[in-house]
Amino acid sequence: MKQRDIVILGAGLAGLSAAYHLRDLDLEVVDVADHVGGRTKSVLLPNGPWMNYGAQYIPEDRPHVVALADAVGVELLPYAGFEDYGKQLLPSDPADRAEAEAAIERIKAEQKNPRPATLPELDEQSFADWLGPMSPRVAACFEAAFELMSCSSTVELSLYGGLWIWGDQRSTPWSTEDVPRHGRGELIVAGGTGQLAEAVARAIGGRVSLRTFARGVSKESDGYAVELENETGVRRLRARRIICALPAPLAIEVLPELPGWKRAALRAVRYARVISTPIVVSPRGVVPTRYALLASRPTVQYNIDHFMGHTPGDFDSLGGCFHSYMANAAARQVWDDPDESIKSGAIRALLTRFPEYRDRVVCVDIQRWEYGVPQYCRGLMKHFPALAEPVDGIHFCGDYTWQSNMEGAVRSGHRAAVQVRAAIIPGG
Repeated sequence: MKQRDIVILGAGLAGLSAAYHLRDLDLEVVDVADHVGGRTKSVLLPNGPWMNYGAQYIPEDRPHVVALADAVGVELLPYAGFEDYGKQLLPSDPADRAEAEAAIERIKAEQKNPRPATLPELDEQSFADWLGPMSPRVAACFEAAFELMSCSSTVELSLYGGLWIWGDQRSTPWSTEDVPRHGRGELIVAGGTGQLAEAVARAIGGRVSLRTFARGVSKESDGYAVELENETGVRRLRARRIICALPAPLAIEVLPELPGWKRAALRAVRYARVISTPIVVSPRGVVPTRYALLASRPTVQYNIDHFMGHTPGDFDSLGGCFHSYMANAAARQVWDDPDESIKSGAIRALLTRFPEYRDRVVCVDIQRWEYGVPQYCRGLMKHFPALAEPVDGIHFCGDYTWQSNMEGAVRSGHRAAVQVRAAIIPGG
């Protein structure tokens, strides 16, 4: 067996971030996917636009993502498409709007009342129950807001989770004034979000094995044996330390020797399913292209963000791509529907909002994310501190161990790298 200092399971942004901070060591990153970056997947099209299949933009409260992009030479472009999405979700009727704004004031007041996150009133109570009875339109407004922000229903979401992701929080509802900023406004990655992951992979010397399935990890006297499988067969690696950057359910499968407390923590993580349907539109004046539409479900919301995410520039002169996606509630309804039905539903949603693109849809793609977004569900916080705790020589990272976004992925990878370095190079 080949000997490594570190084997990293998972080439998403968390695993790559860990690898970047340990790149001076002998390491290998493995992933079953055919691309690096996990949910930052993107494709750069030959004529310039790009399709994002997951993460779309970088708000101001993602300074570690920006620092990593700068370090590996990735170009970031200003983007203001999501600046006012909160206002768009407020109901237009004056009475409904007043009711919604009163609820928002309640949220802000609650965020100024710090107390332990594990209290049943915070961890076990749903956000919907805390909001209490509301008019149907206002309740639907909050439901849409949290589906957009966290792919969660207000019924699934704990009160703590709702306070955590509302407004300018992102690390705890009690640290509004302390959230660090990068000071450059909202940004996007030029060429697609996946360019960041690809640049980090290059910075670690390309030591990533894709299309490689981790069958299992077992303890040995001097480290760990990792059994891997790809199209050429099975191979084994020996590693002094393991960094697990897999989704929580997969971590349980690949690491069968975990103690009960760790398995319980990983089982507490719930994921939203997400379906991405990026739609490419041609410039005005080219040969008309009418995409053939199949039947789709008339009551399903095939786009959650009103098509606010898209490539920059003037679509009439340049064309571009709408980075459309479906949040958890809708994605679960159509998960097993044919691809072309889901694509057709997304195009119909686009044409309802932008009828001028009826003869300009060039193509639409689809990506199902079974482990789309970790949810801040009820009961999570009692287990949350254990998610990032190492087990002997196995360290854990991923956005579910920190915060559910790119910032959480990058920071958790860095944290795991610090833990590993301290363990194998005392004082280093």
